[in-house]
Amino acid sequence: MKKTLIYILSLAAIAGCIADDRNYNMVDDSFSLTARETLIQTSVHTGGCSVGIAKNGKGQTAASVTVSASATDCAQALAGYNQARGTAFVPVPESLFALSDAQIAFGKEEVVKDLHVSWDAARLAEEIGESADYVIPLLIRSSELDVNEEKNFVLIQVLRSAISVTQTALTRSVAVKNVEPDPSGRQPALQETITLDLESNNAIRNVGMEFPVLIDNSLVETYNQTAETPAQAAPEGLVRLLTESVSIPESGKSATFKIELDKSVLLGPDGKLQEFPDYVVPVRVDKDRVKASRKGEDFDLRGIAYGNLVTYLTIRYQKSTGSVIVSREWGRYSTAEAAWNAYFGGTAGSERNVAMDDDYIYIAEFNNTKNLWAIDRQNPASVKKVPIGTVESEGFADIYLTCPRVLPNEDPAVNGGRDVLVVSNLATGQKLKMYFYINGTAEDPSVVNFNIWADRRLGDTWSFWGTLQKGMFYMKDFDDATALMTFKQEGRTSGNNSLQGRFVMPAAGSGAAAWWPFPEDKNAGLYGIRNKINSFSVRFQSDSWTAIGGNETTSTQLSGYYENCAFQYIEYAGKRYIAYTRQVDGGDGRLFILEGKATDSWDSIIAERNVIYHAAIQNEFEGEGDVEASPRSSSHNGMDLCVRETGGDIYIAVVKQNVGLSLFKMALN
Repeated sequence: MKKTLIYILSLAAIAGCIADDRNYNMVDDSFSLTARETLIQTSVHTGGCSVGIAKNGKGQTAASVTVSASATDCAQALAGYNQARGTAFVPVPESLFALSDAQIAFGKEEVVKDLHVSWDAARLAEEIGESADYVIPLLIRSSELDVNEEKNFVLIQVLRSAISVTQTALTRSVAVKNVEPDPSGRQPALQETITLDLESNNAIRNVGMEFPVLIDNSLVETYNQTAETPAQAAPEGLVRLLTESVSIPESGKSATFKIELDKSVLLGPDGKLQEFPDYVVPVRVDKDRVKASRKGEDFDLRGIAYGNLVTYLTIRYQKSTGSVIVSREWGRYSTAEAAWNAYFGGTAGSERNVAMDDDYIYIAEFNNTKNLWAIDRQNPASVKKVPIGTVESEGFADIYLTCPRVLPNEDPAVNGGRDVLVVSNLATGQKLKMYFYINGTAEDPSVVNFNIWADRRLGDTWSFWGTLQKGMFYMKDFDDATALMTFKQEGRTSGNNSLQGRFVMPAAGSGAAAWWPFPEDKNAGLYGIRNKINSFSVRFQSDSWTAIGGNETTSTQLSGYYENCAFQYIEYAGKRYIAYTRQVDGGDGRLFILEGKATDSWDSIIAERNVIYHAAIQNEFEGEGDVEASPRSSSHNGMDLCVRETGGDIYIAVVKQNVGLSLFKMALN
């Protein structure tokens, strides 16, 4: 015990001889601004802004810091900033703002204090107008402590917000085919929802705005002052507001509001469309009744600028001219943040192929998710999963479903006489399977095993000629670009199907590819590979119905206009058309439609290349010319299209992997 006490006392004595160096590695006190960047952007409408001032160091000194916002004091620092960055900022007149303190005192251990700069929002907004060059400069000095020269100066850039509706004018043409049943009795959708966009060029931090929306027929006369054709106010019920107000959320920059066009109002008692004069519906955002909130509390919003706040929706009667017109029905496009299929929970980057029947567009995920999506053709916001209970786990790299196609069906006992959805998996060796939805897409499919003679990769994509009762499957071998496998189809929807033959296609490198036989000749068609290799026109030297392995073909390489293509053939209104995709780069895909006479061969239509329509898949651009690429790129050259005639119109669905899905329509005007 005595020894222990001596030991403790010895330690205490030693400790008493050691200097207190807890601040040994800390710098002396100094002042600096806490802002990370020299330029601080803020909204003029908030009426003020706070800037932090810090006293960093050992915390052993009480001192004061002086703050100046004088244009004279800050002139040198402001000029240096402008010169270094190529800007042209000018100081806000000092009479238009005030500092909470010109001198701020810090105690020994005080670290950060806020300086508040305040102003009259309406006065300052009027002063700066639309300019973004006005700043409030702040410079700190101290006679007592050092000031960090790299953190002693900031610029508060004050920005005014301007609110406007993006759409100034919209037109909807209504023709008989838009409102009356087609020859098959199918009734078009009579209600159309139109979305309008309200935008602010500069967000106001923590401030939200709500504006009433109204239909203002007092503006019809204003519309007619510049309209080529005078219009009348729309009859009651033709257009109604689906949202009575539009709200930009706190710190937000945009919002949408919706109106509904009810075309049933244009029909007579007999259900027929009668010719009508132009109607105009002025939809106005009411700025005089704006409500603002800041952090959930009412806020006095002042100084806002306003641009366009009126959208004129014109409804016109469309006379039939007998000419073919092509239009985009709708599109789903990727953004910088999300792939287009994220809105229904799809797996990004897995949508390489597309199929369509009279009601749905089908996307099979090229993935291990087993997702098979059915997207309502008339309402793309309505999406459902197709049952996949019988889909097996065999395949290549656990990729279970890859390429959907809709096969023509001539048997009323199968699927009620409707065409049949068929989907492949991706496989090698003896594992290739086809899933036949012979009872419709509300039930699990039947399974057919496709047996081949070698360990080849098949199923990435495929084409079909004929009908479910008598037709041919054509599948390109991924591993060897020269191999096109053929399988007969004779009503088989379960069990096994064996390889019929193999054709030697143009040697163009390995990769996913497909061959599209001409409608009237299954032994001639177009061939393309998804790896930036040109496409080919190909003719078999044998009949694919009877030919077996090693059969030769003759081919002609197409021009550079046909890189990475998928093709579809259309016979409509006494003419022939070829719709094809072209991948301009990894993120951009486009649809082209060529027109030829009814007597032209498909080869000659390709050679002539008479483009009557051209559109980017991922945006609203229409027509020839360059377009901005999608904000999201595609990891593969996956692009596909399908064609369906319904009710006398031709529908074309086009998908670009990770980029977008668009539905187009060809119709007689």
